[in-house]
Amino acid sequence: MALLGVVCLLGSGPATGEHVDPWVYAYKGLDHFYNLEYKESQAALEKALESDPDNPVLRNFLTNAYLFEELYRLRQLEGNLYSASNTFLKEKPRPDPERMQLIRRRVAEVKQICEARLAKNPRDAEALYALGLAYGIEANYTFTLDKKFLDALRLGSKANELHERLLKLDPNYHDARLIPGLYHYAVGSIPRSVKWLAFLFGYRGTKEEGLRLLQEAMVKGKWVSSDAAILLAVIYTRENQHAYSRKLLTSISEYYPRNPLFYLEVGRSFEREGKHQEALGIYLEAARRLDANAPGYDKIPRERLYYEIGSLHQRLGQYDNALAAFAQVIERADSDGLLKAYSGLRRGEIFQAQRRRELALAEYERVAALPYDGPRREAQQRLQAMRR
Repeated sequence: MALLGVVCLLGSGPATGEHVDPWVYAYKGLDHFYNLEYKESQAALEKALESDPDNPVLRNFLTNAYLFEELYRLRQLEGNLYSASNTFLKEKPRPDPERMQLIRRRVAEVKQICEARLAKNPRDAEALYALGLAYGIEANYTFTLDKKFLDALRLGSKANELHERLLKLDPNYHDARLIPGLYHYAVGSIPRSVKWLAFLFGYRGTKEEGLRLLQEAMVKGKWVSSDAAILLAVIYTRENQHAYSRKLLTSISEYYPRNPLFYLEVGRSFEREGKHQEALGIYLEAARRLDANAPGYDKIPRERLYYEIGSLHQRLGQYDNALAAFAQVIERADSDGLLKAYSGLRRGEIFQAQRRRELALAEYERVAALPYDGPRREAQQRLQAMRR
């Protein structure tokens, strides 16, 4: 669901500086952003703001780059890319207080700029658009990091209201369809058991209308095509339309080749559909790119990738390949210790399946001696069962 927060990387028409069009730097910053190169993105966007310091859209871009750098650090952008390891490696996010203070302050500054402009001219399209984006950024971190879902819905409603107002002024402002599309889909997806509560508070929306608006944003928008495609890929996965989701993800990964998360999500899509061999093929290709030092693939946590590969080999009964993959986790000094422990458990299971009792016992004994409560208890239980 964290990917549903990508609503804020949107733009309006280019502003011109005295010497250099700031959008030259802004486009560069956005390309770095989508490729997970947040420091480079921030540097380019700061350069854009030098020529147009009060541009609220550019300010939103930079704020969003700060936010997504923090979300990436907290692994909130991975979703369930690594299904096998996610169950025991997913932690509650603990955002950096100073970073969040910076983000909140920047959001407040954009709101102040836009509200002052709208007080002078209520039909100021750029101010309406940027103000909606600011509320979208706030809704994003309120949902993904603060975990205040009703507050996030309220903020999303405000962003939706501003962009729907803009669309009434200018129906051809197709970029403003993205936030209403996301809002309609989110409200339409609220479980029936509590939907009456949302209705009581004035929240209206249907999934069908949300999908229509997002598709129009993807096809007709000048600046939000990538955002709409990402959101639609997430939504179609949620709706079990995996083939269409993979088409979108494949196109996005080709357009932003230095971002391996999009490519890995293709593999995860195959997993969700139960196509484990196809998923394994994606992860093996990702490992090949990682070993070949393909640009951007150094961002992949090697041990999590190889744990996923090992788990799929094990599921498919390809035990020798699974053992080799888990060894890639266990034998590397820089691997996550908890993941090493679980890799040992999986190797023990394989040795048991192969009726190699002594090797299985050795793996379980090694894991039982490690300082990780979950795998240690499981290893102890396996040892007791084998020694009865």
